Amino acid sequence: MKILLKTIDALCVAGAVVAALCAAALAVILIIEVVATSFFAWSQPWAVEYSGYLLAATLFCGSGWTLRDAGHVRVQVLTNLLPPGAQRAADMLGAAFALGVACFASWSMVEYAVRSAGFGSTSVFPTRTPLVYPQGLLAAGLVVLTLGLLARLIRLIRGEAPETSGAEETHI
Repeated sequence: MKILLKTIDALCVAGAVVAALCAAALAVILIIEVVATSFFAWSQPWAVEYSGYLLAATLFCGSGWTLRDAGHVRVQVLTNLLPPGAQRAADMLGAAFALGVACFASWSMVEYAVRSAGFGSTSVFPTRTPLVYPQGLLAAGLVVLTLGLLARLIRLIRGEAPETSGAEETHI
């Protein structure tokens, strides 16, 4: 089980690296767009399209790592009133529900990307980007989040800390 959890953690870190690279590329695109528009009155037609893809990839690909690092917003006003055992049970219930939703979303996005590849779907923008690439990246990010939720649930069931150490202070 430890090998599975370490593998999932490594995939979540890889997703975070992809998210960081996407965020950096997004920043570069936006800087180019601002400079080109401000100084040359020339807008980059691809900037809007690719900035949307990169924003979505940043959000989805980094979500598994963010979950493990306790970066997702969680309001624990009610669960903090419960005894520790009930808090853990509520956390497990929430993780199981989130895992079910993430499984559905992952399955749907993978199916959507495969369908786009089969049809040869392209974007409506002048670049005519094959949609399988941005959709595939989003599907991969959702799969990593799903695996992160699975790892969280396994850790909760085993009585292990579901988040990296010191993360408890970040909860509201």
